[in-house]
Amino acid sequence: MRMREWFRQASPRRRIAAVALPTAVVVAAAGTAVALSGGEAEKPCWKVPSTTAALADDPAAATKALDPGDDLSRYDVMDELLSEEHLRACDGQGAILGKVVLGASVGGPGGPHTLAQARTAYAAAAALSEGSEPLPDGMSPYIARLTAEYIVDVQRSWFANPSRRDFVRPAGTYEESKEWAGEFPDRRDATAAFSVDSYEADTDVSFKRIVERAAGDPEAFAVLYDAYRAYFAYYLERLDGKGEVPSLRDAKYDTSGTADLDLGGAARSIGTLMQLRANGVQDGTIHDAAAFDQSVWKHSRGSFPTAARQVADAPPMGEIAARAAGVGAKAPAATLLDGRRQLYAALEKWGEERGITAGRVAELRLRIDESFVNGMREAI
Repeated sequence: MRMREWFRQASPRRRIAAVALPTAVVVAAAGTAVALSGGEAEKPCWKVPSTTAALADDPAAATKALDPGDDLSRYDVMDELLSEEHLRACDGQGAILGKVVLGASVGGPGGPHTLAQARTAYAAAAALSEGSEPLPDGMSPYIARLTAEYIVDVQRSWFANPSRRDFVRPAGTYEESKEWAGEFPDRRDATAAFSVDSYEADTDVSFKRIVERAAGDPEAFAVLYDAYRAYFAYYLERLDGKGEVPSLRDAKYDTSGTADLDLGGAARSIGTLMQLRANGVQDGTIHDAAAFDQSVWKHSRGSFPTAARQVADAPPMGEIAARAAGVGAKAPAATLLDGRRQLYAALEKWGEERGITAGRVAELRLRIDESFVNGMREAI
C-alpha cells in the first residue's frame, strides 16, 4: 500500500496530524498548473507556489515544514510535494524544488545532520523512489547532493537493514544506529535509516531508482561519481595495516569481510553509474556522448587518492563527499571517467604507500571488480 492510500484510510486523528503543518507547504499541494503548448497540453507543467519557493532560502523552515516525524505521520506532505504531477515542473521550477528539498534535508553543506534533517532526507528518498521518469530540469544536481550528503547511509542501505533489529524509524542517533550504520561514524551525525522497510506507511527507498532518475544530468552524474569515489578513498585510508576495520579487530564474530563488503558497495555504485551512462547513449537519452562526458569532467573535482598514512578522524558524512581532489592537473575526461581504472589506481596507491600485503590488495581488487560488474548488470 502506497502512502497516499494509507493516508486516505488512516484514522481521523492520524490524518489531522499529517496536515497540521505550516501553511507554506500545505499550499504547495495546490500549486499552479500551466498548460504546455502543442501535444503536451493535456499534461500541464507545475509551478512551485511562492510560499513553498521561499523555503529554498530558509533551510530551517523547510526542515520544520517537511520533517515527516518519527512515525512518518506527516510523510504525506513530502509525498505530495514530490508527486509525479509536481515533478512535471515548468522551466526553472525543478531547481527551486530541488533546493527546497536539499535545504530541508541537509541545512548547510558539510556539517553533522540533525535527526529532523535525516528524517526529511528519508522522506524525500522514499517519495522520489515511487516514480521512474527523469527528474525535471535543474532538480537532479540537488538530489545528487542530497545523496552525497548521506553517502555512508546510502551505501549501507544496500545491505544493512536496521528493521531486522527492531528499529522502525526513519532516522536515529549514533547510539541507536551504531550496530548497523557505517564503521567510522561521527557521533554527532544522525543516521538516515534508508533501508528500513517495516513502516505502517509502507515506504520503500530505492537509491538505484533515484540515481536512474538523476544520472542523465551531467552535473548530477559528476556529483554522484565524485561522492562514490571520495567515499572509497575515505574508507580505504581508515583501514589498518592488514587492510581491515580497526574497531572490529577484537570482535567476537567473524568480521573479516566487512571492509570488502563496504568497498565493494562503492564499486557497485560506480559500476551502476557507468552503465547508466552507456544506457543513455544507447537509447538516445544522452544525445552527444562526448559533450556529456566533457560536461561531467567540467563539474567533477578530479581524482581522490588516499592519505599516505592511516587516518583516524571521523568526519560527518557531508564532509566525506566534499573532500578535496588530489593535487595536480585533472586527468583527461577519458581517464577520469574510467570508473574501474579510478578505483584500481586509488587501491594500488593505498597498498603501496601503506605497505599492505600484495595478497590483501589482490583480494580487495577482486571484490571491487566483481562488485563493479554486478553494479553494471543491475543497471542493464
